[in-house]
Amino acid sequence: MVRGAPAVTQARAEALLRFYPPEAVLWTRAPETAREGGLRARLGGTWDAVVVDLYGVWVPEVLALAEGLVRGGGALILRLADGGAPSVPGPESLVVEPYSAADVGTRWPERLRRALDTVPVESVTPETPALVPPDWTPRGSADQAVAVRALVESLGASSPVRVSLVAERGRGKSVALGQALSTLLASGQVDASRCVLTGPSADAVVEVLRFAGEAGLVYTALNALNLRGQAPEVVVVDEAAQLPVPLLQSLCARWPTARFAFATTTRGYEGTGRGFVLRFLEWVRGQAVPWVSLTLDTPIRFAPGDPVERWTREVLLLDAEPSSLAARAPEATTGVRALALDRDALAKDKARLRALFGLLVHAHYRTTPGDLHRLLDAPNLRLHALVDGADVLGASVVALEGGLSRDRCTALAAGRSRIRGHALADTLVTQAFCPAAGELRLARSVRIATHPEARRAGLARRLVEHVHAAHADVDLFGTLFGATPELVRFRRRLGYTLVRVGVSAGARTGEPAAVMVRPFSPAARALVPDLQARLAVALPVQLELMRAEGHWHAEPALEAVLLEDLSTVPAPDEEAQHTMLEAYLSGPAPYEGAAAWIQPWTSTHRAVLETLGEGTRALIAARVLDARPWHEAAARAGMRDVPAAQRALRPALRALRDAVEARGRRA
Repeated sequence: MVRGAPAVTQARAEALLRFYPPEAVLWTRAPETAREGGLRARLGGTWDAVVVDLYGVWVPEVLALAEGLVRGGGALILRLADGGAPSVPGPESLVVEPYSAADVGTRWPERLRRALDTVPVESVTPETPALVPPDWTPRGSADQAVAVRALVESLGASSPVRVSLVAERGRGKSVALGQALSTLLASGQVDASRCVLTGPSADAVVEVLRFAGEAGLVYTALNALNLRGQAPEVVVVDEAAQLPVPLLQSLCARWPTARFAFATTTRGYEGTGRGFVLRFLEWVRGQAVPWVSLTLDTPIRFAPGDPVERWTREVLLLDAEPSSLAARAPEATTGVRALALDRDALAKDKARLRALFGLLVHAHYRTTPGDLHRLLDAPNLRLHALVDGADVLGASVVALEGGLSRDRCTALAAGRSRIRGHALADTLVTQAFCPAAGELRLARSVRIATHPEARRAGLARRLVEHVHAAHADVDLFGTLFGATPELVRFRRRLGYTLVRVGVSAGARTGEPAAVMVRPFSPAARALVPDLQARLAVALPVQLELMRAEGHWHAEPALEAVLLEDLSTVPAPDEEAQHTMLEAYLSGPAPYEGAAAWIQPWTSTHRAVLETLGEGTRALIAARVLDARPWHEAAARAGMRDVPAAQRALRPALRALRDAVEARGRRA
């Protein structure tokens, strides 16, 4: 690490690296380090040295990203100003109404400052010896060789199999996949035309292709898999944890006789991918098809116990896990206490912070270093825990929201304003067509987790009830989550009501978002029945549209759970149709949530629709009256793509509404 003014640290870094070839050094600048996706464009490459500009604002992930770009034996140089806390994102990035920048905490920057104080500072002078470029030759490891042989044996067999390959970054996972595919293709055991290599992006499989050689293997995008005619024999999915679990399950269901390999990285800058381990591999284990589990533990690019990797893990808590409960009986809960956590004390208690963050990491799909920053410093968040001595048995993160002015809620509902950090309020106002909900004092359950060794002991219920009691001044508690039958039933048992279901699958979970609420004040109790009745009308139509669009891959059990709590309501009358039409026309909500009202209204006014222009008429007829998928509606209306059709539907329906009103005035 070099400290000082930018010109000084630039000169010192250049002096240290004067024997390095220019092309072997990556110099990162402030714009790359100030945003989450900045250095991601560099992934897939490695350099002998990486110099990181940490002046100005920089995101926590940049430390792990930069470390992952250095070849074994190379140099990682951090350039910082003298002293003080690092300028991590904020405080503006964590400001949530009604808080100001002055309310954002400084616990995370102080944590980084303390960690950086442990890194040696290079005071470079003309006499300082320059660093020597590494004589780095890629070499494998024993467990990588074992993994390659197992992949070749499994993927080269004649019967279906599911292989999982899980490793931390830098362990040679992609190389192992590439080498195994190279062997299979070169030996003729698998034909390249019958082998699918896919993943979240083409960049994610670059290393696999490099080591697979010149056997004709190519990357196939997920959205292009439907275009393949012949069923593949082998399907390889790299970085599988970045894909929704239902999507991975649907691939297995679509090609039940294929041999699959699913590989993923854990404990990296891209997040933990726990959804893959917790849900997908558990699902695979329960299938009739054989499952082969492979792991890679030995680092390839650096030595075991590498101090840079160890330092990065420690400061970012990349290796955080729930604490071991080996000394206590899982069912013993008599000593468990529920408490609100003081974040100042938590930031200084390394063991408790690691245990709490490890619990949240273990229970959720994707947790990044940026989440630790928000956990410690976001002014609208509150932390609660179940503890038994030094053990953390449960953790809950709560966001305080709402309390917005009526004018602000009206502007949100009309799409004239946007708001950050009020996910529950924003959803109820703009997506559930309930502006009054934003005026209530809301508490949103952001995350909740109980220790994996102490489940089925009533801890989750106890934690939720503690949170309710701790926020007694709240009008409405709510939560948004990827819908699963278990989670919906759990919240119902705690008195929560389902009031909205998202119109598409979540990017992380692959499931539509469920919004469930529990009212506590008279004002909130008055709103919930209307929200539930509105969902009872909307959801059946919404699900049909999602099926047609290909956004609904959920098992029948989930659909049944979503619908079972919704009472039968009469068909929407003309007044309700007009109210919901106006709410859709004047706001930002997607069409699918209001389709149940707009469809019958449009059908009533078919004669007026025939008087409109050809493109407008074709779009409304295809999407609204015939309920065709967006791509078909776009084609019928002569539009270039789905986004164009989605943007055009609202003004098209406005034109129909205006024409209906004009005819009414003439009558």
